[in-house]
Amino acid sequence: MFIQLEKVSCMGKTVAIVIFPGVQSLDVTGPMDVFCEANRFLPPHEHYQLEVIGLGHGNMAASNGLSLQAHRHYSQALQAYDLLLVAGGPRLPFEDFGAPFDEWLRGATARAQRFGSICNGAFMLARAGLLDGKTVTTHWNDAAELARLCPTPRSRPTASMFRTVASTPRRG
Repeated sequence: MFIQLEKVSCMGKTVAIVIFPGVQSLDVTGPMDVFCEANRFLPPHEHYQLEVIGLGHGNMAASNGLSLQAHRHYSQALQAYDLLLVAGGPRLPFEDFGAPFDEWLRGATARAQRFGSICNGAFMLARAGLLDGKTVTTHWNDAAELARLCPTPRSRPTASMFRTVASTPRRG
């Protein structure tokens, strides 16, 4: 199956999602659906402009085999985004995309008003040296590996956060 992601054009806030071969498709399509759905409730001049930035050129297979195509290669994505997100993927804890990409990511996050990751996309940020002193949440199964890779962030695996919420007694 092939899905061509259409760039949503508008004058509002810009949101970019970085993808790579083996990305978890839900980490891309889920946030895109959320922002597109939000656009239904916003006046046109406030719509989110969505862009998918690819680590590779052309089609990239997601972890489930779905073929995704970015709007542009990361080396061409030089604008200042309002929000820059990096998607996760099952093999991401073991991936290293190299110094040129890490340098681009550091520059892109410096230009962005905000940046973050989806699921274990935190590994991409960690390898670029962007998590020092930050509070980090990742998939519970990847938390120990992220802590080994980048010991300075304050890591919060998602499962323990849910456990904390679930064990908090209700009042009233």
